[in-house]
Amino acid sequence: MATSLARDSASSPSRIPARARLSRLAAAAVLLPALAGIGRAGGTEPGSFLLFPEFDNRPGQMTYLTITNVSTSSSVRVHLNYVDSATCLVTNRFATLTPRDTLTFLTSFHVPGPQRGYMWCYAASTTTGAAIDFDHLIGSALRVDGVAAFDYSLPPLTLQGVPGAGLPTDVDADGRRDLDGIEYERAPRTIYVPRFFGQGPQRTLGESELVLLNVLGGPGVTTSTSFLSYNDNEEAFSAQFSFDCWTRVPLVSISGAFSATFLAASNHDPDEVEGAPAIETGWFRVRGVTSTGPGGTQSNPQIFGFLAERRPNSAADLPYVEDV
Repeated sequence: MATSLARDSASSPSRIPARARLSRLAAAAVLLPALAGIGRAGGTEPGSFLLFPEFDNRPGQMTYLTITNVSTSSSVRVHLNYVDSATCLVTNRFATLTPRDTLTFLTSFHVPGPQRGYMWCYAASTTTGAAIDFDHLIGSALRVDGVAAFDYSLPPLTLQGVPGAGLPTDVDADGRRDLDGIEYERAPRTIYVPRFFGQGPQRTLGESELVLLNVLGGPGVTTSTSFLSYNDNEEAFSAQFSFDCWTRVPLVSISGAFSATFLAASNHDPDEVEGAPAIETGWFRVRGVTSTGPGGTQSNPQIFGFLAERRPNSAADLPYVEDV
């Protein structure tokens, strides 16, 4: 292995009228495109662009990231970009992976200090350093919370290059990585979380946090999102939430519709969860509405994130995604 490193709002839930509620069939119809999209660009195939939605270097926290080159014949240079949640500024690192090589590292080694945020990286030529279509990268993240005594792992969002194997991906020569379906596959603008547990302070209830980020957004950009959540009986509730750059926020602080007390008082299904009907569940959709910053306002921005569950069990999964 040859490796080189260089520094280069919370809102109250509002009910949706019955005529606007999705039936089970309609909900399934909404999810089918997302299921198709996740197979294409949801981390199940090697790609040229990887987005790890979280790293945490605060005291008591550890994040291990792994990047692997599954090519049997070609080396690749990987350009890593760590985005600090507090400033949205980027710290660069580089690694060269030979064929079948893998690299695992603590993010605190790359960006020491009490920083947290997300990291994205892309394949580059070992000779020119230019971004290239090299769909041989896979990865994994392991988060260890030594304070709360839990851990979870999840893969990155993986996007394949579009121009063709070995070709430069900077088609418009602007020096940026465009996740637009021309340089790389499109990044999501909508995410779906298929299940959450009713939230509450009791140890038997859910305690979850949602990570959200504006994909490749810059400093001074505020992203507004819309939430549509459903209880276990297709009753729908809406909320809005805004954040800067990257955030990790308790789910119940986004909307009271995520609380177990609220769900139990709604028009829910008393027989679900099957086998444990005292537990309340639901699912939700998050869609980017606008992002506003120094460059103006953009509609329907690209967003990503995931739900991290602390109780009743610790777990995390990537969401289903759509690029619309």
